[in-house]
This record gives sequence, C-alpha cells and structure tokens, in this order.
Amino acid sequence: MKRIKVNLDKQSALSHEICIGHNILDRIGLVIAKDNLAHRYTVITDSNVSALYGEEFLGVLKEVNLKADLIEFPAGETSKNMETVLTIVKELINRGVDRSSALIALGGGVTGDMTGLIASIYMRSIPYIQVPTTLLAQVDSSIGGKTGIDLPEGKNMLGTFFQPQAIF
Repeated sequence: MKRIKVNLDKQSALSHEICIGHNILDRIGLVIAKDNLAHRYTVITDSNVSALYGEEFLGVLKEVNLKADLIEFPAGETSKNMETVLTIVKELINRGVDRSSALIALGGGVTGDMTGLIASIYMRSIPYIQVPTTLLAQVDSSIGGKTGIDLPEGKNMLGTFFQPQAIF
C-alpha cells in the first residue's frame, strides 16, 4: 500500500494521507490502529454497502482491537438530507460517541458527503476517515473536503469544507 501525504497548509491540522493499493481492506485496520486517531470508531454506510462489506469491515477493525460499530442508512441520493443526518446524529448521541471518537465513511459519494458533514458539525467537529467504494467517490467526494446534503431547493445546498484524517 502506498501512502501519499497531502499538505494543505503549513499547519498539520489540514494535512492527511491518501492510502492507495489493491485489496487493502484487510490492511485498513492495521493502518487505522497504528495512526491511533480515536478510542472508538463508528462506521457510517448505506444499506447496499453494509450488505456487501459492513460485517467484514467491522471484523477488520475489531481484529486489531479497535472498538467499532456501524450505523446504516437507506441507500440512494434521496437519503442525502437533513432528516437522515439528524437520525444519524441522534444515534451517535445514543451510542455515547464523544470527542475522542472518529467516524468512518464507508461507501460512495452520498455516504462520504453526509459523514463528512456530520463529522464537521457533531460536537463542533470530530475526526473522520473516508473509505470510498465507488470511482466517483474516490476522485470527487473523498478528496477536497467537500461535504454536504441536499435540500428541496437544490443539490448540496447545505455543507462545509472539512478534511478527512485519512482516505483509503
């Protein structure tokens, strides 16, 4: 796996790494554990990705003794809204996710956009990691720190710029 450091300013706060490789799922847990970003991780994913990779991804994290759980939302662009964000935020609160926790966006652009937004506003920001599962998410939503949700008035009308701590 190749690790590329992205320095966005002179301070390290906006810098992050992009990890690139083939079949890296089994190594993601080791990298996250080594980086020691948080004491617990909450994976946010949609119902399609959860069915394909959810349990396996949690297993990879738990295999290296990381405390992790998963929140699933209905797949599709129609879920990219304030109602879904508030549902996820309430679940984070109910699970005791705090400022020493981190989120992991496992999925496509909708998942990455929403998880990034939630990470940027939950408890005035907590760290998050992007694990994009689509080509578009790999080249668009995971890089650049764009986060957002749709409103009835238009696409990506509410959002922030918030950099992930790592991208796989």
